[in-house]
Amino acid sequence: MIYTKSQIVGTSVIDANAKLSYIGLFDVVEDAITEAMGQLQLDGITVKRKFNVFWVFTKNKIRLFQRPGWGDPFTVQSFVSSLSTAKMVVDTALRRPDGTLVAYSSCEMCLLDIATGRICRTSAVGLGSDFVTEPPQCDVTFDKLDDADLPQVGTVTVRSTNIDYSRHCNNVEYLRFLFNSYSVAELDSLPVSEIEVYYVAQSYEGDALSVHKRISVEADLLSVKRNGATVIKCRIRH
Repeated sequence: MIYTKSQIVGTSVIDANAKLSYIGLFDVVEDAITEAMGQLQLDGITVKRKFNVFWVFTKNKIRLFQRPGWGDPFTVQSFVSSLSTAKMVVDTALRRPDGTLVAYSSCEMCLLDIATGRICRTSAVGLGSDFVTEPPQCDVTFDKLDDADLPQVGTVTVRSTNIDYSRHCNNVEYLRFLFNSYSVAELDSLPVSEIEVYYVAQSYEGDALSVHKRISVEADLLSVKRNGATVIKCRIRH
C-alpha cells in the first residue's frame, strides 16, 4: 500500500527565507509515516493500546533535491519498503506536481516493549511474511557515522513540549537542537544535500543534553549526548 496525500508548504514548516525548513521537512516526513501506518492500523497510538508496544525511529536518511517555498504544492507518498523480524523501513517521497523529487526519506523503525524497553519482533503487532512491501523509488543506503571527539557547542534541557506520546523526546526535536547550533546567517548559506540521523538512545523530560559539532567542507558531523553517551548522531552532507 502506498499512502498518498497532496498538500502545500505551510507557514509552520518554513524558515526565515519562507522555504521549507530542514526541521519542517522532518515534520512532514514524520506526519506522512504516522498517517501511512494509521492506514494499516499500525500507528504508534494503536499498537501501544492493543499490544503494549511502541515504534521508535532508529535511522532516517533524507536526500534533499530542492527547497519549495511557502504555498507551493507538493505530493507525499509513504510506504513500507522493507520488513524483517526486527525492523521496518518506511520510505517517503515528496514530489512537485510535475513529478520531480523534492526530497526522499528512508526511515528505519523498530518496536519496543513498554514494560521492559526491549526490542520486540515485528510479529508482535501481527506483521508476517505475507505483508506486501513496495519497491523503493530512490536508492538510499545508511552509512556508519563516527561522532567521537566532536567539540561541544552548546547545551539544552529536554522540556515538556519536546515530549511526545511515548513520553520521550520526539525525534524531530533533536533536529531542532542540532540546527539551533547554527545562526540564521549560517543556515542561509548552508548547502544541504542529505541529512542522516541515527537515533541511538532515548531522552526524557528534564534530561540535560550536550550538543556537539564539527564542520568540514564536505559534511558537518553533529551529535547530542547525555552524560557523555550518544543519544543521536547526525551527518549533514553538503
